[in-house]
Amino acid sequence: MTGLMKKILAAACCLGLLAGCAQQGEAAGGETMKEGQSVQTVVDQIADEIGIQMPADVDDTILKDMFYLDANEVEAYAGKMAMTMTSADNVLAVQAKSGQADAAQEALEQRLADVQNAFAQYLPDQSEKAQKGQVVRRGDYVFLLILGESSDTYDSDMERAIQIIDDAF
Repeated sequence: MTGLMKKILAAACCLGLLAGCAQQGEAAGGETMKEGQSVQTVVDQIADEIGIQMPADVDDTILKDMFYLDANEVEAYAGKMAMTMTSADNVLAVQAKSGQADAAQEALEQRLADVQNAFAQYLPDQSEKAQKGQVVRRGDYVFLLILGESSDTYDSDMERAIQIIDDAF
């Protein structure tokens, strides 16, 4: 096989891998929410079905100070978090502006790390919940999930929250 043929074969393989990744993303629902769905409806459904201890809405100030995002830098957001020091519950959904999803994901990963660190030596059940927290991304939408009713249900509660997200797309 000549050098040119090897390069063509390598390029074809790369294109095949990229096509496979695109098909996988589309199979999970694509990058736009279904009609009638929004970041707010997703957060509300997660809060209703799984619950958040002493929930309070995330406002522009909390978004910036605790989640490292400026409301002017996102298309839309909705979130709830526990307003008690004895719960790690945080649910935030962000629709990033075009090209800003990586920055939004990084910001929510920082918030996840903050909560994990805050509970590392405090309240073992909440520390476990925080450790099981996840940042989930669907295209320009990024979600922070730290939730669960009890240590017995953290995994199934997380699976349900991700299913709610997937169902919205």
